[in-house]
Amino acid sequence: MRVAVGSFIVAVNTFATQPLSLETVQRGTLGADALSRMGRGDSALSGFLAGARECNWEVTPLKFVFSGGSGKITREAYEWSKEGFLKALGEAGPVDGLFLQLHGTAVAQHVDDCEGDLLTSLRDLLGEKRAIIASLDGHANVTPVMTKAADVLIGVKTNPHYDFVPIGRKAAKLMAGIFDGDLAPRSHWAQPPMAPALQKLYIAPGWPMEHLVRVTQNREAGNSKVLDISLLGGFFVSEIPETGISIVVTTDGEPNLAHEIAEEMKEMCWARRQAFHTDMVSLQDGVREAIESEDGPVVLGDLADSGGAGTPGDGTAVLAELLKQNAKDAVVGNIADSASVQAAIHAGVGKQVTLTVGGKVDQFHGRPLQISGRVRTIQDGIFNSSTLFNSGRFHRGPTVLVECGGVEVILTSRPVLVFEPNHFRSLGIEPTERKILVCKAELQHRAGFAGIARKFIDVDTPGLATQVLSRLPYGKIRRPVFPLDNI
Repeated sequence: MRVAVGSFIVAVNTFATQPLSLETVQRGTLGADALSRMGRGDSALSGFLAGARECNWEVTPLKFVFSGGSGKITREAYEWSKEGFLKALGEAGPVDGLFLQLHGTAVAQHVDDCEGDLLTSLRDLLGEKRAIIASLDGHANVTPVMTKAADVLIGVKTNPHYDFVPIGRKAAKLMAGIFDGDLAPRSHWAQPPMAPALQKLYIAPGWPMEHLVRVTQNREAGNSKVLDISLLGGFFVSEIPETGISIVVTTDGEPNLAHEIAEEMKEMCWARRQAFHTDMVSLQDGVREAIESEDGPVVLGDLADSGGAGTPGDGTAVLAELLKQNAKDAVVGNIADSASVQAAIHAGVGKQVTLTVGGKVDQFHGRPLQISGRVRTIQDGIFNSSTLFNSGRFHRGPTVLVECGGVEVILTSRPVLVFEPNHFRSLGIEPTERKILVCKAELQHRAGFAGIARKFIDVDTPGLATQVLSRLPYGKIRRPVFPLDNI
C-alpha cells in the first residue's frame, strides 16, 4: 500500500492585526526531504509513521506546514500552501490513502474554513474510493465540510495536549482496517451553541471538560462499533460560523449510532454550559493577592496575551501593575520586543538601561512602558521544555533578562507561550525561589507548574485573547451562542 502524508498546522487569531504572510508560511514549510525528521518527536505524524512502518506501507511525503499563531493567512500564503499540497499529491502518483496532521483553526483572508477547503480539494483529486484520515488539535473548530471530506477525523483527548503520538497510531490502525476491508467508517458531526473561553478547556479533575471527555471514552470503550469519539473544545479567537465546541463520532458502518452518540454528547455539553464561565479577578486585586500571599510561588496567568493564541506577546498590563504596587521577587515572562532586546544587548550584561518596552504592535495589549534596570542575562532564547505536552525545543529569539528593583523582566524577540519551569530556569531563574511568576498562557501554566505553584491567579488583562468574549468584535459566529448570549 502507498500512503501520502503531510501536515498543515496553522493557528489563527482572526482578531490579531498581524496577518500570516507568505514569507512566514514559506519559512515554516518543510518539503518531502524532511520526512525522516517528521518521523521523530511527539507529533501525530510521527505516530502515524510508526504505524505505517509496522504495516510495511510505502510512504509518500507531501508538504509539512508549521506556522505559529498569528492573524489571518493572506490570500497568497494560503493559495501557495494549498497548491503545494495538490501539486505534490498529483506528482506522487497513485496512492491508497492520505493522512494529514491538522490544527483545525486556519482562517485565510478569503477562506473561513481552510482545513475544509484543503481537505475537499485533496478529496477531489484523490476520488471517493481513497481513504483520507486527519488528526486534529483539541482546539480545532470543526465544520461539516471537514467531516464530509475526510473518512475519519480524530482529535486529541488531552488539554494541554500530549497524546498526539497515540492519536497518529490510531489513525494508522483505522486506515489499515479500511485497506483490509474490515472497517467502513461513518461519521456524524454535532455542535452545541457554545464557544467557551480557553481557560475552561483545561482537562483535569474538577474541570468540566474532564468529565465530558471521560464520558466519551467510556462510550467508545463500551461498543466495538464505535471507532472514535472526539470532543473538540474549539478556539474562540479564530472566528468562523462554527467556532466553538464540536463532537465528531465515527462508527464502523453504523451512521445511526454515530448520530445518536454525537447528539447525546451535544446535549450533555449544553447541560453543563454554566460550568464553562471563566474564573478571573481584576488585575489590581490579583497582583495585590499575590503580593500578600504568605507562600510562593504564586502564578499570575495573563490569559489575554498568550503567545499560543496568536497575540503579539508584548502586553504590559501585568508588569505595570507589579511596578505600581512595588512587588518584590516577581518575574514577568515574557514581553516580546525585539527592539528593546537589541538595545539591552548593545548595552551589555551588568549595564543600566532605560527601555520603553511592549505595547508596540497594536493598541489592544497595553501601552508602551518605560522601565529602568540592570541587564542581568543575555541568551539565545533556546530552551527545551520539561513537560509531556508542548515538548521539544523552543526558540524565543535573542532574549534578555532585565532586573528592575523587585521585578525581573524577560524580554524576547518573539512571542512564546510561557507555561513551564524551564522557561525561567534557562535564564538562571529558579522559579521555586521567586514569590510571583507571570505566565502568558491560556491554561497550560496550570499543568506546567502543578508541582511548583502554591496558588494560581488568572487576571483579567486587556488583549485579543481576552477570556471575556463580549469584548471581541465577533461578526461571523453563529448566534445565539453561549456565553456571548444569555441562553
